[in-house]
Amino acid sequence: MLARRELPQKYADWNHQWGAPYGRRSPAALAVERLGSTWFPRLQGPFAFQENTSTRAYEYPWAYHQLVHLNSSRIIEIGGALSGLQFVLAKHGHEVHNVDPFYDYGSGEYEIDPVARHSALNRAFGTDVRLHRATLPTAKLEGSFSAAVCVSTLEHLSPENIQATLETLKTLVSPGGLVVLTVDLFLNLRPFCARTTNSWGSNTSVAWLEELLGYTMVSGDRSELYGYQEFSTDRILGQLEEFAIGAGYPQLAQLVAFQAPLAP
Repeated sequence: MLARRELPQKYADWNHQWGAPYGRRSPAALAVERLGSTWFPRLQGPFAFQENTSTRAYEYPWAYHQLVHLNSSRIIEIGGALSGLQFVLAKHGHEVHNVDPFYDYGSGEYEIDPVARHSALNRAFGTDVRLHRATLPTAKLEGSFSAAVCVSTLEHLSPENIQATLETLKTLVSPGGLVVLTVDLFLNLRPFCARTTNSWGSNTSVAWLEELLGYTMVSGDRSELYGYQEFSTDRILGQLEEFAIGAGYPQLAQLVAFQAPLAP
C-alpha cells in the first residue's frame, strides 16, 4: 500500500509519544539545548537527530505496528542511521542491530562522527542498539533474527547491491520471520516519466523484491506497489490527494511486509 495523507489515530498517538518524525521542539527542549544539557536528547526524543521526509510520519508508526506483536526479539534495522525507530524498538525490549555504512545518498552529509553520536544517543535513551557501520553483506552478523526492518533505504541502492542485501538477509531471518519494508516511489521517475534516476536513487520494483526474497506478502496492496501487474500509474496519479507526498521532494512511500516460510 501507499502511505496516506491522513494518519490513523494510533499512528498520530505513536508519533506524539515518540516525537516522530522530526523530534520535539518544545520551549523547554529548546532552552535545554541552548544550555548544552545532557538532558537535551531525552527531551527532543529519538527522532530529532536524523533528517526525515514528511512521509516518515506514516512510515515509522506503520513499521513499528508490523512488529508490535513480537515479544523480546532480535531485530535488524537496515539503514537506520541515527534515526529513532531503532531506539524505540530497543526501549521495548528488543535486541536491535542497526546496519548502516553512513553513505551520503542525497545532498545531506554527516557533519559529526555518526558512531560517536550513535553511542551518545544509546546512553541518553538507556538503550543498547548495536551499530554495524557496514553494508549488510559485509556486516558479518551471526545468529538468526525474528525480523528485519528497512525504512526508505533500498531505493538508494544499485540493483546489484539490493540483490546482495536481500540474499544476505535471507540467511539471517529465522523461519516465520518478518521483513518490513518502506520504499520511496519517486513521481519524477519511470514509470511516471522517461527519467530513470535522480539524486536520491531510482524506483525499485517491489514485485522484484518479493521475487528475490521468495517470501509471502503479509501486508501490502499490489495495486499500489510498483512492479506488480495490478499497479497503474493512471490510478495513482488520479488519487494523489489521498497519499502522503514528500514535502521536500516528489515521492510517495510504499509499505509492504513479507514473512519467511515456516520451518518444515
